[in-house]
Amino acid sequence: MKSFLLKSYFFLFVVFAIFSFVLTDPNLTLLNLNFFVSLQTYLWQHVLPLQNFRTIFYGVLITLIFINYLLILKNWHGLKLDVRQNFWKFLIIVSLPLIFSYNALSHDLFNYIFNAKMIIEYGANPHVQTAINFPNDPMLRFMNNIHTPAPYGYGWTTLSLLPYLAGLGKFLSTFIVFKLFAFLSLILALLISEKFFKKANYFKLALFFLNPLLLIEILSSAHNDLWMLAPALLAVYLATNLQKKKIFKIILIAVLLTVSISIKFATIVLLPLIIYLALKNRLGRLGKFPTYDLMALAMFAPLLTERSKQFLPWYLLWSLIFLPLIKNKFLRNLLIVFSFSSLLRYLPWMYYLPWMSFHLDSSSLESLQKAITWLIPSFYLLLSATFFLFNRRSEK
Repeated sequence: MKSFLLKSYFFLFVVFAIFSFVLTDPNLTLLNLNFFVSLQTYLWQHVLPLQNFRTIFYGVLITLIFINYLLILKNWHGLKLDVRQNFWKFLIIVSLPLIFSYNALSHDLFNYIFNAKMIIEYGANPHVQTAINFPNDPMLRFMNNIHTPAPYGYGWTTLSLLPYLAGLGKFLSTFIVFKLFAFLSLILALLISEKFFKKANYFKLALFFLNPLLLIEILSSAHNDLWMLAPALLAVYLATNLQKKKIFKIILIAVLLTVSISIKFATIVLLPLIIYLALKNRLGRLGKFPTYDLMALAMFAPLLTERSKQFLPWYLLWSLIFLPLIKNKFLRNLLIVFSFSSLLRYLPWMYYLPWMSFHLDSSSLESLQKAITWLIPSFYLLLSATFFLFNRRSEK
């Protein structure tokens, strides 16, 4: 039964990977091989038009993946994943189908590729010019956001040149290299997270690194958020252990945080808490606040700014990365519930699919997404409060 949980987790992600190709843009053929073209054509003709089926299938699949994730955590001690070699091996195996899946839930990956292409091939600045300025480029046929300049920092634009150059100018190889580059960010984040424990606690690490939201958003959608979070997390680690070689470490912390902010600006909110961590040993009683819990909460703050516009599922990773370090069990559980509701947020989008539903009224799409995102955690809060009050009365 317990080994079945590991196999079923892998199998469910294989199913997700296959399902992802249902949502391949009609103007894009990734691979010109007969078997793949036949599969892609079948999915387009027989699954994509089934509006209710694809929506229900996605919802059920995500629910099963999360149940499997929770069962792995519940049966942790019998799975032998607390051994480093076993944990890493399982993470890599589970990652494989997602690396080779289609980025069904987000087109950001295409923007990463095209922004790098603008620099290398067109000599243009993606922070000034937009994709629509290059109307003859074939990538515009399947890109979504072609009217706005790059929303990320120059750090990410520079970093993205590496996988683009490694792709050797071929779209498919560049697509795969960007996916592998996202996987590399996951590996770096795990290596850094291990440092926070004298003896790595892989149960706590699994809370984040086996979380379905992380795996899908980073490996399938290939979002760049871990490239922002990894250097910030290393800065947090160095600030936590700031005893010897202070000047060098302080400079390194500043450099790491600058790199992080240059990729995406969200981690700037960690600056005061990193300073607090560095001074913690000198503050007496004031140095006993649960800093990592506060960091997880602080990373919600950028979502309330005008720049973020709206909550997007992968933004939750900014808080989730602190899951292995959070002391408050309630906060930890709440974030896990949020990760579930964040993936279910795609349900209304899955139903409408912009290029399939021109005849439908999608004005309520954003409202439905917000309702799903926040109502499920709200229900958890209500349920937790009810149990808490019931237990208090029972004790009396």
